[in-house]
Amino acid sequence: MTTLIKNGQVWQTNKFVHLDILVNNGKITKLAKHIDIKTTKIIDAKGLFIIPGLIDVHVHLREPGYEYKETIKTGSKAALLGGYTTICCMPNTNPVIDNLSVLNKLKKIIRHDAYVNVKPYVSITKAQKGKTLVDMPLLGKHCFAFSDDGVGIQSSVLMLKAMQMCAKINKPIVTHCEDATQTSNAREYKEVSRNLQLALKSKCQLHICHVSTKESIALIKKVKNKLISCEVTPHHLLLNHELIKDNGNYKMNPPLASKKDQIALCRALIDGTIDMIATDHAPHSKNEKNTTYAKSLNGVVGLEIAFSLIYTKFVKTHKITFKRLIELMSINPAKVFGIRNNEIKINHHANFAIVDLNKKWIIKASQFKSKGKASPFNRWLVYGKLKHTIVNLQN
Repeated sequence: MTTLIKNGQVWQTNKFVHLDILVNNGKITKLAKHIDIKTTKIIDAKGLFIIPGLIDVHVHLREPGYEYKETIKTGSKAALLGGYTTICCMPNTNPVIDNLSVLNKLKKIIRHDAYVNVKPYVSITKAQKGKTLVDMPLLGKHCFAFSDDGVGIQSSVLMLKAMQMCAKINKPIVTHCEDATQTSNAREYKEVSRNLQLALKSKCQLHICHVSTKESIALIKKVKNKLISCEVTPHHLLLNHELIKDNGNYKMNPPLASKKDQIALCRALIDGTIDMIATDHAPHSKNEKNTTYAKSLNGVVGLEIAFSLIYTKFVKTHKITFKRLIELMSINPAKVFGIRNNEIKINHHANFAIVDLNKKWIIKASQFKSKGKASPFNRWLVYGKLKHTIVNLQN
């Protein structure tokens, strides 16, 4: 199919440029100030802004096994509506994605149901029990990274062995850092410290999930190199434990930390210590979240609102530039994980989002396309409304 996008302001490295975009068979074939061609599909982007498609490296799609919470279809549709063209799904499903048979079945569902490009993780250990490593050399040929997300691997010996293996096969380890013997901030940063030391020793590429404490940021900043990266979620950037209400919309793992931790995260976002923003989109059913904080399961959703939240609270307030937002939500995830770049250039795959940056709107969680409706940002006023997402599916 040939699609012509006319009259838009297109992001070109450092600024917006008035350009038309011609897409043919999923690739950008022409960029020009005026393109005049007959086609059945024309999108008038007058007054709108066209940015590289967003990439989220930390998403829970729940399929297989927990389809009542989310599916590949519903989760990827939510991603599409949020401007994402690639998302990476965690392996804590039922069964766990820990062998080739389960992985291939998941990929078949993705090919059939996904609205965006979906890249599956494989677990580090069998059944995510932290006891026995999966067949990394075999599975590494069929996945882009390994993670036991949701469970911190407690054994240093096993984690070092996993990192040494991943260094050999050139695959990243993505870690949820949680030391079960510790409490408060130490629960996260103690394992961050250990994993950083093991990564430096093994020369393994290490990515640290959803950083939430000031101590973790200080540790990462001290040893940061091209093999070490980290992410932060919108909820840890924009909230702290003083704002928690007694309902499931505020319960996630890691939990919201102190205001000092929140400030440290925001500073790290600005100074470049943090490489990317990831939603940790974690849907649950209404019964699992529509309860007290204590009884709720961990996890909130974010794919449909992450861009607008970050644009509103960081770009419009001049804390970061628009270029930095695009780095955090598209360019850097692609670079760190070797995902196809979404820059808007001739002969590149057409993966971009069309957004009305001037549109202000109120977040209504009840209207999310995700099956999960739990969000601490319900009723927030934000700017930047996604109008179209153009995706070249490569699943």
